[in-house]
Amino acid sequence: MSSKASLTGHGFAFAMTAGIVAVSAILASKPSLGQTTPAGGTASIQHGSEKAREMKEPSFRTREERLNAKPLDWNSTIGTPTPRTLTANERRALQSAKPKSSAGGAPNPNAEKDARKLHPDDWN
Repeated sequence: MSSKASLTGHGFAFAMTAGIVAVSAILASKPSLGQTTPAGGTASIQHGSEKAREMKEPSFRTREERLNAKPLDWNSTIGTPTPRTLTANERRALQSAKPKSSAGGAPNPNAEKDARKLHPDDWN
């Protein structure tokens, strides 16, 4: 039996795992940029609205039309959420609410039968 260390069997798997972990640690430590927020206001057009009916549908039937197509400007298509204002009843319900938990459910009526079936050695 040889006492040399070789990259076969478990040693090879360990070396590959260590290499993958090292590469992923290096790649994960690089900072990256997420999607930026819109610079100006946003516009939203509902399907079936008057403005939507007035707009001309783009055609992408030919190769030239597809090559000339411009990508969407995400700054003009994403919306800004508006916070919902609570009604008086909702506000009153939140102020008077007390923290609590729900009651437990009923026990399993077949628990002993299931236990005997799954673990027959534990029953005499």
